[in-house]
Amino acid sequence: MNTMKVVGFVAAGVGLAALVGGGIWLWRRHKAKQTKPEREPKIGPTPSKPPRDPYANDDDGEDEEPTPKHWATKGHYISQDELDDELTKELIEMFPGDFTPNDEVLDNLTQEDVVIVAVESEPSGPYENTRQEFVTAKVLSVEKTMIRARIQGPIAHAEHHGSHAGHGFRVGKLIEVPRSKVLVAARDGSPKKTGYGSRGKPAATFTPSSKTKETYHVQPGTPYDLVLPYRTKELAWYQDRELVKMIHIGSKGPLEQVMFTEDSLRGDVAIRALDEDPEHGTIFVARWDFEIEA
Repeated sequence: MNTMKVVGFVAAGVGLAALVGGGIWLWRRHKAKQTKPEREPKIGPTPSKPPRDPYANDDDGEDEEPTPKHWATKGHYISQDELDDELTKELIEMFPGDFTPNDEVLDNLTQEDVVIVAVESEPSGPYENTRQEFVTAKVLSVEKTMIRARIQGPIAHAEHHGSHAGHGFRVGKLIEVPRSKVLVAARDGSPKKTGYGSRGKPAATFTPSSKTKETYHVQPGTPYDLVLPYRTKELAWYQDRELVKMIHIGSKGPLEQVMFTEDSLRGDVAIRALDEDPEHGTIFVARWDFEIEA
């Protein structure tokens, strides 16, 4: 693939990112059948002292079934020749011709680029059927044998559903993709967007920890929505740790969309919203407790 072809291909990658990230997901959602398990799993007994198997027989002599949380989601990368017929057709329609990036393309990837990979779930417990899905990830670094990147949303099949196993590749997850598994490399050549939603859909929406008493686990480089009790012109934001940078992407009604930068220090951080009222002084609005993960 020559340089000019790479440039044209990379510019076209935006269409793939949008289609894979949105169109394919919506199309599959429309086609998907909503199945329900035959019966709800029972909750296992509480271990006694000394510890015993939580799935052992209870007093009535019947075996308890493990709850879904005990069946981990598992998945792996797959090559183009391992794609099912449906995904193969979609990929060829979006990128006819030779679109597989060579070493020159991969070596020149920057943090403005994304890679497209395919993943497949693995059977786990009662979830015996597998699914395949395209995953878009923003490049963080290029290594000798792999590409480090962070998954962007939306993702449709990360979790178990019905009889199908989830692959576990969730929005915000840091992944290390072998070079041979990169199907497409793309660069967004369109004008930079600003405001709410410009960095993609939020991975989660968080009610203030001052109300829920919860600490939320988040990943850098991933948009999240914070629910404000109310909004004022004098709203100010504070954090209790240095070396943590939170970007304000935009707002929509009571939602404040934010993102922690990749260079933020990992660990616990509290974010406070204060109303700096000129007449009544500084008034506490809300607090969110986070744990920034890798």
